Amino acid sequence: MKIVIGIGVLIAVLVGVALLLPFVVDLNKYQEQYRPLIEEALNRKVTLQDIRLTIWPRLGARVAGFTVIEDPAFGTGPFASLSSVDVGVKLMPLLSGKVEVEEITLREPVITVIKNKNGVLNAATLGRKGVAASETPSRAPVPSPDGPLKILALLAVDRVSLAGGKVTYRDFSQAKPVEYVLQGMELLLQSVHLGSSPNLHLALTVQPMNLPISLDGTFGPLKETADLDAIDLHVAVGNTNFAIAGKTAGQHMALTVTAPAINAADLPMTLPLKKPVEVKDFKVSAEMKGQDMRLSDLSFQLFEGQVVAQGGLTSGAAAPPFNGKLTIGGLQLGPAIDAVAETPVSISGTAGADLSVMGKGFAMPDLTRALEGAGHVAVKDGKIDGVNFLQEAASILKVAGVSVGEAKATAFSTIETDLAIKQGVVMLQNLLMDSHDFQATGGGTIGFDHALNMTVNLRLSEALSQQVAGSSPVARLAVKEGRLTLPLLIGGTLDAPSYGLDMKGLTGKVQEQIKQKAEEAIGGLLKGTTKPKDLEQEGKQLLKGLFSR
Repeated sequence: MKIVIGIGVLIAVLVGVALLLPFVVDLNKYQEQYRPLIEEALNRKVTLQDIRLTIWPRLGARVAGFTVIEDPAFGTGPFASLSSVDVGVKLMPLLSGKVEVEEITLREPVITVIKNKNGVLNAATLGRKGVAASETPSRAPVPSPDGPLKILALLAVDRVSLAGGKVTYRDFSQAKPVEYVLQGMELLLQSVHLGSSPNLHLALTVQPMNLPISLDGTFGPLKETADLDAIDLHVAVGNTNFAIAGKTAGQHMALTVTAPAINAADLPMTLPLKKPVEVKDFKVSAEMKGQDMRLSDLSFQLFEGQVVAQGGLTSGAAAPPFNGKLTIGGLQLGPAIDAVAETPVSISGTAGADLSVMGKGFAMPDLTRALEGAGHVAVKDGKIDGVNFLQEAASILKVAGVSVGEAKATAFSTIETDLAIKQGVVMLQNLLMDSHDFQATGGGTIGFDHALNMTVNLRLSEALSQQVAGSSPVARLAVKEGRLTLPLLIGGTLDAPSYGLDMKGLTGKVQEQIKQKAEEAIGGLLKGTTKPKDLEQEGKQLLKGLFSR
């Protein structure tokens, strides 16, 4: 009985000592020893309010009021803060003198990410000792081998969790600053050891879109550098699912992202679209080496067509230089235009294109100044809604009684053109448009500001030419080889086009017609086949034909 009582007393003493340990053992005295190591690893100043020993729910320590101070180039407030960090250790290894971390729990972390007016992130210098934030747009953040991944690899912990996190992102590089908030964050990392590939789970909601996002997968194995031999992640953005695979080595990263379908309404960004767009069979493969990114393969299905692209971009400047090639086949142009803009004139049909471009920056002033390109566009079996070219021609010629259709539309079998882009202008060359009632050729320009300046030679069918020529004295001047050709001028804007007749072109046709008749008459006189009296009669007929009087 005495032995049982003794054991009970001993247990009570041990429990009492254990309960008193958090109050007796002061871990704050170790701050001066470990805080400089943390500051050196993060390249930021750090503050700690309190460090205490914990017994329950597991043996370890709790750090309260942990704050990482902002880079001075971005402000004086905190970059990140946590209400507490709980570190739990394994008991059995501790009894043998070894410290093995079992779990780290981050409670209510708050992080503020800022992109300054030069397009540089405040996180660019995190973990990069001796590197200040860029004050000019010529520099961009480059991944550092001494960054957060190295810190993660050296943790050697079974489980890292995060609860109630919030990340605020502010972008001051745009004309109108934007702000997004990631809230309700949940994070779980398991098996964080050198040589292991951690399992990752992340869930959050993006505001102001109220968009849920989750991420699950593995990456690793963890090394003392930021190199990862394999990345295998699955991301859900709203109702859209992405698969991400790749690897990293130093400043080189290769990634492939695929998705069976992407709905623009599910993306956490505002796109210049009038209607939701769905992309199918999306795939992109890209490589990044420092500031250089190479898009080796981008392909997807859009509006029943296939889009394939390649390109490259160099970051680090306010207007980053880029180049690319785009190939489109089988795209339904009508729904595509309706999704982008609502205009009085729209084109439908099956479109294909080959285009090469190069430029600097993606804002409209940068594109207007620097975008250059060349290519070929073709549209088959379509219709131009909002304009009937034959009606416009008949109206200009003041033709009455000629049937050119009542619909405010122009049907065609083919439209194709070569194009060149320079200084905010799209130049159309070798334009060809085939229709049942006419063929149009010509060219001109379309400005980024929607300004039109085009000349189109409208050559009507023989049957329609006879109808128009019989009703219009002006039209007779342009008849050649039985077909009427009208030099049509198109000006105004895409939203409000205007149409006119190139009278200089018609004058040339009159001169050509009179010259031809004169040559025939003089030839007849010289050969003796035409008499002066007959020539006088032919002259009268010519004038009557030209002026209908």
